[in-house]
Amino acid sequence: MTAPSPADPLGYDAFIGGPADDLAANGRSATGLELLDASLLHRLECETLPCVDAPDGVIPFGINVRLWIGEATDAASLDAKIPLVDGAFQLDPRVAQTSGISIAPAAPGTTVQVAGVDAAVAIVLSFTVTTITGATLSRIVGVTDLPTNAVAFLAQV
Repeated sequence: MTAPSPADPLGYDAFIGGPADDLAANGRSATGLELLDASLLHRLECETLPCVDAPDGVIPFGINVRLWIGEATDAASLDAKIPLVDGAFQLDPRVAQTSGISIAPAAPGTTVQVAGVDAAVAIVLSFTVTTITGATLSRIVGVTDLPTNAVAFLAQV
């Protein structure tokens, strides 16, 4: 990983680790792919963001895949959601292209640690994003079942 730089075209900001830890305790800086990684995960959890100048007080940001828990998980139903994931990622100006988006029910027994608790994963999403700088991120994401109801990275591909 390279040192954070304000000149990075993918961004420069304080590190945001996720819903459980928000800002890093040490206030460290982050840039580039690390920020985009966090943004992509957040775009799978949040449909809108508050914005003072927006007509309705919010701007479109992503989708909330957690709402898919309990819906039909047949191939046709999940494939129909692929354009929603693509659209959420395309809202990020650092994303040039998405590819390989797939959505499937998780294998029985798949879990992920969320806030120190093993949470059952209900849905698995995989995707590749190409940035405006030509870098690629390939990720596998798990959407946990209730009661934790979170979205978490399962693997980098």
